[in-house]
Amino acid sequence: MGALLWRVALFLITPLALLTTVCAPADAATRRAFVVGNSAYQFTSVLPNPVSDAQDLAARLRDLGWDVTLQLDQSRAQMMSAFATFSRQLQPDDLSLVYFAGHALQLGGENYLAPVDARIENEEGVKRQFVPLNAFLADLSRLSRTRILILDACRDNPFAEGVAAGNEKTRSTGVAAKGLARVYAGVGSFIVYSTQPGNVALDGTGRNSPFTRALLQNMSLTGADVHAVMRRVRAAVQQETNEAQIPWENSSLVDEVAFASTGAPQPTRMADAPPMPAPRSGPRGMPMPPPTMEQYHYVTGLDPKGDNFLALRTGPLANDVRIATMGPDTLLKVHESRGAWRRVELIDGMSGWAHSNWIACCRTIAVPRAQPVAVPVPPPRAPAPSTLPPAAATSCDDLWYRRNAIWHNHGYCFTTARGRQAFDTRSCFRDQQAARAAMPPADRAAVDALQARERELGCR
Repeated sequence: MGALLWRVALFLITPLALLTTVCAPADAATRRAFVVGNSAYQFTSVLPNPVSDAQDLAARLRDLGWDVTLQLDQSRAQMMSAFATFSRQLQPDDLSLVYFAGHALQLGGENYLAPVDARIENEEGVKRQFVPLNAFLADLSRLSRTRILILDACRDNPFAEGVAAGNEKTRSTGVAAKGLARVYAGVGSFIVYSTQPGNVALDGTGRNSPFTRALLQNMSLTGADVHAVMRRVRAAVQQETNEAQIPWENSSLVDEVAFASTGAPQPTRMADAPPMPAPRSGPRGMPMPPPTMEQYHYVTGLDPKGDNFLALRTGPLANDVRIATMGPDTLLKVHESRGAWRRVELIDGMSGWAHSNWIACCRTIAVPRAQPVAVPVPPPRAPAPSTLPPAAATSCDDLWYRRNAIWHNHGYCFTTARGRQAFDTRSCFRDQQAARAAMPPADRAAVDALQARERELGCR
């Protein structure tokens, strides 16, 4: 693929070594960030904020002790060269971070970042003129055990028909948004999207986008790991955009990782931030249990000179739709075999089919439990979800609570004010698709039956 020409010769660390070597604490490692803001696009809509977003984020990271490489309004050749230079500095114990603000798109399940000189001509033109996100992530995964990837970028497909509605500028290229494809990587990865699948990230009317503004306001909080920071960012962006934009993330982190190390200074402008909940705490203040040891299959044997990812598809055929990409060492569970294909489930509950040529068994990994052992007792007004049939509910409120209690038990992060008020979401970790995929058949059937009953009663 032409997009791979930018890669330079690098000392390779074997995937097995990445997983079997004991990791040093993140605070003891060098923190290195590669920050890109592209605003001055030559052949598509100019975006006012990515440059200032990148500048402000780079300044904040430097305040927090990061070694930052800042790149503004980069051509494709400049982006590739700058990232190659950045990559050569990385050491295995470094905490690496890549931030990109600007245009982006997905094509065939793979995400591409837009340099300022990119043209949108046809499918092959995208592969030649854009920068494949998987290439960045592949190098980060080889070179550092812990990495953060943050995309404050549009989620649109310029080959879709139609024009994005609305007068406010968005980080789209002026066509119907389709959303970036999901990306998975090996243990030690934290991948953040500024908005949920199928949506467009707003560029904002001030100096910063809603997402980056919220990130700047929360990332300096000492002692808050990246999951806690993102929960605050998600709440702030939801409120500012009236729930039109909801930041998302995929995580395979095992150790706690923070933007601000324990001894990092906090800028005075962060002093009025509300206190963070105690880390490692579950609903109603219950402590998180110790991690459990689980056995996973993993992705291996990919060609680093090729695409270097395994496709996750909707079915067991090569021409089935690609819905995500999985890099080396991505952990998964195998649930079904059909010829050379395997139906697999990712850590966040997403499932699909992948070719067995690049799936091996097995590794035992310490995985933190996402929820505490004890589950909060529902308020007395609502029966337990499994005790009564849907028809026995006495009100729309009862049906609503019983249905959403099931979602809550499977880690769903509620997006409505009512849901967040009724259920403690500090330890949530799944979107709706992942939460439903994690449900056993009985719970899925119960959710569907409760929802059908709500429709019968005209509940809203």
